[in-house]
Amino acid sequence: MKKIFIICCLLLSLIPALCFADAPIIKSDSRTFDVMKGVYDLQGNVFVQFPAHDKTLTIKGDRTKVFLYEMEVHGEGNIQLSYDQLHFNCDKVDVYHKERTAYVTGNCSFQHEDLLITADQGFFNWKKKLATFQGNVQVNQGPVQERVVYQVLEKRFLTEEETSALGL
Repeated sequence: MKKIFIICCLLLSLIPALCFADAPIIKSDSRTFDVMKGVYDLQGNVFVQFPAHDKTLTIKGDRTKVFLYEMEVHGEGNIQLSYDQLHFNCDKVDVYHKERTAYVTGNCSFQHEDLLITADQGFFNWKKKLATFQGNVQVNQGPVQERVVYQVLEKRFLTEEETSALGL
């Protein structure tokens, strides 16, 4: 009976990998998994990596929940978010993989090559390649601004007219 229970548990733990072609890589010091809800609760040295077409999206931090069925990650504590050559550091992150968007809050910093942006909060859409920052925004330690939108591919900031046209 004990062997059957162990085999069932092992098979149930494989469900996420079998259900999702682009299942994330998940590592942490400790974790629990709710099979019915498809939720990992990760604690300590968290590492979550999603394939994102030709690039990968990597989240590191202290505590994270990964909702496999919804393809969402919600983490807090020393968060590092990387996508290709883009790097975010923040206190909290909410990633909605289906929308291809990550929302970062608290002590946010963003690096892309020689560019450094700090802000209270921001979000990044890796499909549109747009990074938007709000609240006490500083670009390379320049004057404080309320909001900026950075177009990653073109390596430039959008004007107010462009952001309005995009509905941002």
